[in-house]
Formats: sequence, structure tokens, C-alpha cells
Amino acid sequence: MKKIAPIFMVLVLIAIIGYFDSPLFTEKEDAISRIPMPTDETASANASNEQSTEESQQLPLLETKLVDITEEDGFVVEVYREYEVIKDEEGNIIESTPTENYQYLKYKK
Repeated sequence: MKKIAPIFMVLVLIAIIGYFDSPLFTEKEDAISRIPMPTDETASANASNEQSTEESQQLPLLETKLVDITEEDGFVVEVYREYEVIKDEEGNIIESTPTENYQYLKYKK
């Protein structure tokens, strides 16, 4: 009986691996992962309209600007603040909004 148990377990393991590699299992997996794509013209027109509106909207860029320079115990401390900057297509700043993020640079004079 002790010799048969390991052989039986190897056969069960081979059967399980064979099932997961079989076409029956992969067909079920492929059917789940496939997503039907719209083929009518209205869906493609809507998608192109969405892309054009996304391109016209400007995403804010993050920039850090020097805010303050102080001296403490023989060290110079520079304070930088992060700003959300929105620029137009020519690079002109449309809007600049400060955020709550600060960065401190400390170095010896």
C-alpha cells in the first residue's frame, strides 16, 4: 500500500495538469477574456469625438518654484513650492495654482 500511494498521487497530478492544458479549459478561458468591439459607425464617431475633446483639454503640469531663502545656524535653507501650471499650445501660462507640497534644500554656506 505504501508503494501505491506515491504512484497514485503522481497520476492525479498528471491528470490535473492535463486538464488545465486541454483545449476544453483554454476555450473557457478565451471566452471570458474576449471583449466584443463595436463595429457600427456611430461608436467609432463617438470615439473620435471623445479623443478630440481630450486633446483640447490641457492637463496641468507640476512645477516647483523658489519661494523663500533663509539662513539658520550657518546653513542656507531654500524653500520650493509645487504649482499646477496649465499652458496653452504656444507655451503661455493660462493658470498657475499652488499646491500644498513644499521641498526644502539645506546646504552649508
